[in-house]
Amino acid sequence: MRYLKSIVLVAFLSMAALLVFDSCSTSKKTATRKGDASIATNAPDYKRIKKEINTKGSEFYYPELLRRFQAADTTLNLDQLWHFYYGTATRSEYDPYKMAKIDALRQAFEKDTPSKEDWEKAANEIDKELETDPTIIRFHLYKHIIYSNLYGQDSEKAAAAHNQVVMLLSAVTSTGDGSSKESAYHVINVSDEYGIMEIFGFSPTMQSLVEDKGQSYDVMELKENKYGLKSMYFNITVSMQAMNKMFGF
Repeated sequence: MRYLKSIVLVAFLSMAALLVFDSCSTSKKTATRKGDASIATNAPDYKRIKKEINTKGSEFYYPELLRRFQAADTTLNLDQLWHFYYGTATRSEYDPYKMAKIDALRQAFEKDTPSKEDWEKAANEIDKELETDPTIIRFHLYKHIIYSNLYGQDSEKAAAAHNQVVMLLSAVTSTGDGSSKESAYHVINVSDEYGIMEIFGFSPTMQSLVEDKGQSYDVMELKENKYGLKSMYFNITVSMQAMNKMFGF
């Protein structure tokens, strides 16, 4: 997509990468559950998360987390963001392989100079997708680009979209550093793998599915990059389980 090389995206990537790496580093030292070990060193416990997000009055009650996230509430803490992101995978409407309808978005990004009408159509499209799939990192990234072009990079709408990307990234990067199977990023949607790589400026050259000890991983071989990373690991067990259930395996 041509427009992904725009100044808007480049500036966003640099800022988001710094924020997320700092967040990840801090979370590994301080993020804890009540009476439990650091969430940064544990895989999501979906059974427990499901119970907590469905308990009315809990600080993790999903409808309230969703409302606050959609309002780009930056007072959401890491534990709450953790429950929001991974809790989405426990909901009945969870479908990690649903095909998104983003034709207008693709058309806008393919143009050298998209018009205001192009951005407006793309905004309507991406907003509809996020109504049903509120945690897709890649779509929030695209929303930031769209809103920056429609309303300005310093607008409240663009800032809110930026904050939503960083909040979701903070949850995912608290699970590891993506450098191995043991420290793989846990994602609930394969699209999030590409969103994370785009944000960090990585370009994959090859994708491999690896099964090991009941866990599923996407291993992404990367083009040469400034971080010197040769590959990135994503734990996609929850989405593979959803697909197997869908097809009765």
